[in-house]
Amino acid sequence: MKTILITALAAASTLSMAGVSSFTETFESGANNWLQGSFASPVHVASGALDGSAYISSTADLNSAGPFGLSVFRGEDNFDASGDAFVGNYLASGITQISFDFRHNANLDLNVALRVAGSNNFPGMGIELPSFVAGGQWVTLTFDLDFANPLLTLEGAPTEGFYNSVMEAVGNLQVSVERPDGLTTPLIVDFDLDNVAIIPTSSSLAMLSIGGLLATRRRR
Repeated sequence: MKTILITALAAASTLSMAGVSSFTETFESGANNWLQGSFASPVHVASGALDGSAYISSTADLNSAGPFGLSVFRGEDNFDASGDAFVGNYLASGITQISFDFRHNANLDLNVALRVAGSNNFPGMGIELPSFVAGGQWVTLTFDLDFANPLLTLEGAPTEGFYNSVMEAVGNLQVSVERPDGLTTPLIVDFDLDNVAIIPTSSSLAMLSIGGLLATRRRR
């Protein structure tokens, strides 16, 4: 009976997750409850991002990265990051990509990844990039949240059902980097982040617009 109740509550929680609108966190007003990977507050810098605007910065030792990489930024539901504007059902809203502006000052190329997970940090999945990121310059990185993406790794059953369970209840976004091969001594690196955006497909945007128009007409 207890197992059935827990399962039912989990299902109800997933079903209650509302769709989420397209959104971009610009950090203009501050860190907005985003954190460093260590859960410390990041540094808020008023200008100097890719578009000249504000951004947040974190510092970490790359040599401390574990087998799943080193988290350098966290946007988490439990800390009300971005007022939870990115929290919700990505499947219902047709969210297919997440992008952000990123910079690091390591004197070598780094493998940057994005982790997407539920508010309790599970279920989750990781998405890598097709190429490494050079240091010393701002770049815009885009991660495809497509089940067919070969660079997407599910942290559970490798099935579309498990993928859907992640996408239907997104609560946490984590930016991570891998420890470079051969690194055995401390390497302190600064990481910068700006313009974290959740992006629906153009067809989803069209459907949302049509849905809003129909709702307006019904109210009239």
